[in-house]
Amino acid sequence: MNLKNCDYDFDNLVDRNKHGSIKWESAKRQCELDVEMRSSEYSGRLLAVSTADMDFKMSPEIVESICEASSRLVYGYTEPTREYFDAVISWLRRRHGLEIDSSWLAFSPGVVAAIHYAISAFTNAGDGVIVQMPVYRPFHSSALLLGRRVINNALICEGNNYRIDFEDLERKASELSAKILIFCNPHNPIGRVWSRDDLVRVATICSRYGVVVVSDEIHADIVFSPYKHTSYFSLPEKLRRDAIVCTSPSKSFNMCGLQISNIIIKDEIMRRGFVRKSHEFGFHSPNCFATAATVAAYNKSEGWLDRLLEYIYGNYEMVKEFIVTKIPQVEVFPLQGTYLQWLNFESMGLSGRDREKLLRRKTGIFFESGYNFGEGGESFERLNLAYPKSFLQELLKRLEQVF
Repeated sequence: MNLKNCDYDFDNLVDRNKHGSIKWESAKRQCELDVEMRSSEYSGRLLAVSTADMDFKMSPEIVESICEASSRLVYGYTEPTREYFDAVISWLRRRHGLEIDSSWLAFSPGVVAAIHYAISAFTNAGDGVIVQMPVYRPFHSSALLLGRRVINNALICEGNNYRIDFEDLERKASELSAKILIFCNPHNPIGRVWSRDDLVRVATICSRYGVVVVSDEIHADIVFSPYKHTSYFSLPEKLRRDAIVCTSPSKSFNMCGLQISNIIIKDEIMRRGFVRKSHEFGFHSPNCFATAATVAAYNKSEGWLDRLLEYIYGNYEMVKEFIVTKIPQVEVFPLQGTYLQWLNFESMGLSGRDREKLLRRKTGIFFESGYNFGEGGESFERLNLAYPKSFLQELLKRLEQVF
């Protein structure tokens, strides 16, 4: 395969039509179901910026690794090799200062699956799962699907920033039924990177009451200066003894469709419980293309990621400047990490669903609506920034017309 056209190109949109892309196909289905949307001037030019994957060309080294894996002619059952473990361990050491042993790693097809395994393994029906809304929907939906009770330690929004309500967290963690906290760092959707002090306070509270912490660090590689990601696993062992840290190359390198996550669980008994539950759910090992791509991502694609971070932050600055100067009715929240922009549309005075309809019909834009993130998200929309600048410029022009 000629990889010349797969070089570090972030300025050209990859056409994902007819490839089964969830966000693009979902937008088309919603358009077909809405008569007003079908007759809109934008019905044939929808802008899907909801689901958190990128519309950029992949790192050429990853593409090459998958092509090489496909040439092996046998796609049988596989397990991670020594090369795979070395790549993961080296990446966590270089990028995050973590020292881990390969025996501490478990696997899952994704962080959402890992959350299911953890809730199933370490709680019983009716137990409480603490989440911090507004937060990624599967955190609370997973608990409900598994018959657990959602306990919301709501984040406090002050101006255009958020902080953790530690007093409320202590009250919630002290409840006898509270067994797990699902923690998000960097936080989706608010784009906040929690500080080491934040993590220490969370860990101190949870260890005091025996609450297991599942730390979703899927966006750990996507953090912008001067902020720095602090892994929960970097805390003193006495504070993170009962922690499960979820990592993955999927967001960093746009590999969500390959479905692989590396889960750090040092405690052997907990790790065995987690793995046993993953087997009960029918998962045993990653697929051969996912492992090959992960090795290429961590060993050969660091330059691609560094360039991506520059591009994404440039997109954030462009979006922020445009909205501040031309659509001041919309509030832009600061982006510390992730490629997901949190926007406050409270000034429109509409419910989340009514605003969603209006924006789709008048602009053809399909945001991820804030009500999906639970309490505190109703007035917001989440914008995916992982697109070429020209695409986002078109989106901003359409959005300006509404105001």
